[in-house]
Amino acid sequence: MEVSDIECRRAGLSDFKRCWIVVDEYNYDVAERSWYIEPDEPALGRFSKVFMMRIAAAFGEASRKSGRRVNRTE
Repeated sequence: MEVSDIECRRAGLSDFKRCWIVVDEYNYDVAERSWYIEPDEPALGRFSKVFMMRIAAAFGEASRKSGRRVNRTE
C-alpha cells in the first residue's frame, strides 16, 4: 500500500520520494529486548487515524489470505 505525501510528512518520512507499507506480513518483536527499537528515541511522527484504519483493513484482509509473521527476536 503506497503512503501519500501528506502521510509521509506526518510520519516524518518526507525525505523519501515514495513510501510503501507491506500489509501481508508483520514483525514480531519484544520492545524490551529489541535490536531495532530504542526505548529513549523520540517518535519520528505518526500516521492519521483514518490512514491507520485503512492500513488495518488492508492488513486484516491480507492476513486472512497469506499473512506471515517475521520474527525479529532472533
